[in-house]
Amino acid sequence: MNLAPVVNPFSYLQRNAETNPSGVFFETVDQKVLNSAACVSAQKIAYEFRQLGMKPGDLVALDLPETLSLIFTEAVFHEAAVSTVLPRGYESDGSFPIEWIFSSATVAPASQGGARVVSVDNQFLQRVEQNPLGIHPRDFESDQCAARLVFSSGTTGQPHAIPFSLAVLEHFSVYGLDTWLAGDPFLALLPSGTALGIVAFFVSTKDGRPFWSVEAGDPDNIIQIAVRSSATSIKASPAQIAGLVNALEARNQTLPHVKTIQIVGTVMPPELSARMRAAAEGCEIHNLYGSTEATIAFLRSYDSDDPFDTGQPFPHSRVQIVDDDDNELPSGQIGRIRHHNPYMIHEYLGAPEATRAVFKDEWFYPGDLGLIRPDGGLTLAGRVSEVLNAGGVKIDPTQLDLFAVTHPQVIDAASFSYATTSGVSQIGIALVTEDGLDVQALIRAFETKFGSAAPKLLARIEQIPRNAMGKPMRRALAEQHTES
Repeated sequence: MNLAPVVNPFSYLQRNAETNPSGVFFETVDQKVLNSAACVSAQKIAYEFRQLGMKPGDLVALDLPETLSLIFTEAVFHEAAVSTVLPRGYESDGSFPIEWIFSSATVAPASQGGARVVSVDNQFLQRVEQNPLGIHPRDFESDQCAARLVFSSGTTGQPHAIPFSLAVLEHFSVYGLDTWLAGDPFLALLPSGTALGIVAFFVSTKDGRPFWSVEAGDPDNIIQIAVRSSATSIKASPAQIAGLVNALEARNQTLPHVKTIQIVGTVMPPELSARMRAAAEGCEIHNLYGSTEATIAFLRSYDSDDPFDTGQPFPHSRVQIVDDDDNELPSGQIGRIRHHNPYMIHEYLGAPEATRAVFKDEWFYPGDLGLIRPDGGLTLAGRVSEVLNAGGVKIDPTQLDLFAVTHPQVIDAASFSYATTSGVSQIGIALVTEDGLDVQALIRAFETKFGSAAPKLLARIEQIPRNAMGKPMRRALAEQHTES
């Protein structure tokens, strides 16, 4: 039985407003909101929620600009409800209820799962401004109550819903500032719709520090915020770092106060790491490996040019490498990764079939391959679901991606397996390139390096489709290039 007091996360904002009213709650390039103003706004929105009939435990989807979404998140905490940001293009199948959608879109979104859609327009905001203060925050029943709903990456299909409890959020806050959220101040480029984005916001508020928001992640905005905040550490996906480095190089500008870059979501090409070190005049590149489902598994807290080196185990996490029969493999052998954390979830909300596919006993199987080194560290070796197969020749697509971006005229790349009219799958690669690329020379380079596993299709596109964590959407690329 849990006898510890249950803390409503809104109380952290309320405390900040009382002890440091002129302190910054969040700041963007164009906007600064103080603790006192944020607390008042959240309380007035919470009053409106209660008038509308919101109940504790209701699931509330927020389709709002980032800064407004953070204020609404605090108001949802106030009412002991559960906030979420639905992935772009997400369509509910009704497997779990969404009670509310608050949207500022010009065209209101369609209801998801029978949700009541509320338009957050000027009329709504004016009405909220007239609301009184003084209502007390509602109580969560226990620290196991969901406080935020996040979603799996969705790179290989429909994103699955993952409830983060109060206990999970508090777990992150205990270890975050000493590990992956280290740095004062730090700048998290991941939006609050992602697991790490909302945790960075939660930890900032609990610790009483400003949350520096980069809105939609425009590189020029990121540079301005990085300079204004004097951030010593940046948390981002490799795709976000690539955009930042491109903008810095175009400006002939550096960020000398940045000491560490922590990478999440996918591996970072060594060439990009070198450019980022130059752009920050000598920063270190660290790596974070984990999952939304089982939280953080490994943290590389040292600089390395090996993009597959994930570092050492995170506190309280257990990772094993197993064969196809779930027998643990000895150190140095490649197998399937499975991960256990005391604060992990054990099922996807409303998705029993998907749950059975990746959760077994106390373990979560993220679909990655890897090996445990003699020093106890983890080296990644690709993803089970993403291994490309062309007529029996198999290869980790990340190897192709990393090789492609070593070419000076290739900006970004993502490989995929596509279906041909003959029924045999082939390997293709989508490239974002500069003008003047010698395609035939690149094809020959691939063939020399990878032989029969070299891509048979090179498609030049404007932008690699990626999810919010920066992972390439290989299935979408395969569907676009399937022969008919």
